[in-house]
Amino acid sequence: MKNFFKSTQFKVILCILAALLAGMILAAVTNDAVSPLTDVAGVIYRPFQKAAAFVAEKTGDWKGSFASSATYQQRVKELESQADEYEQQLVDYERTKQKLNAYEAFLDVKEDNPDYEFCPASVISRNTSDAYDSFTLDKGTTDGVKVNNPVIYGNCVVGLVKEAGLTTCVVRTILDPSLNISVYEIKARENGYSNTTAALSYDGLCRMSGLSKDTAVAPGGIVCTSGLGGIFPRDLVVGTITVMKNEETDVSVYGVIEPGVDVRTLNDVFVITSFAKDTGEDSTAE
Repeated sequence: MKNFFKSTQFKVILCILAALLAGMILAAVTNDAVSPLTDVAGVIYRPFQKAAAFVAEKTGDWKGSFASSATYQQRVKELESQADEYEQQLVDYERTKQKLNAYEAFLDVKEDNPDYEFCPASVISRNTSDAYDSFTLDKGTTDGVKVNNPVIYGNCVVGLVKEAGLTTCVVRTILDPSLNISVYEIKARENGYSNTTAALSYDGLCRMSGLSKDTAVAPGGIVCTSGLGGIFPRDLVVGTITVMKNEETDVSVYGVIEPGVDVRTLNDVFVITSFAKDTGEDSTAE
């Protein structure tokens, strides 16, 4: 026991007790309500308190970030929905614009030909198995459409109705070799007929045939319908002569025609259901 009072451990305990006693006296003198034990505990636990506060703060941030992520996802969905709506509006605008262009192109024709009765129509399908680009329109016999009605865009020939159902019809285009149209060239005033071949049709071309070797028809000449036979009205544009060539089977010549309109890209056309007809013959193949 005597050795204990002389040991280092006893001296350390005395120092601690002395420090606590001094703290108690100081607290009494300064009226501080916080005891030295509390101060010591505060010093010991302060790092843990800071760590807990840090964890709580980061947890709150994470919850906030989670909520923000859900909000962003909802906003993305809303923006995607708006984008789809705007895209549909753009499609509707383009279709309306195309229809307006078709009506504008036909307006002059109607003013110059008040006898024309017509039916506006839209292309609803193209016959991919047909090498000559026939297509189906959304109008039929219930709309007054009949077989052999001319189909036009503006004042340009597109083709002829070859089949007519109740609500749809099929159009044979000027790129079909079976379609022959009585025509004339407006400058030389020479008559002939418009047809095509498989090779020319592949290139989107047709031709003015039935010309003699001394013809005055030349490149740049405009070819129009003559109105003979009553199938097509007179003065619809077929196209423009690009080059003159000799027939291989006889001594006649023909002019290669670039059509006035690209029948492969049309979406809206007009079917002429009635017009004042001239007399004569038209060599339109059925």
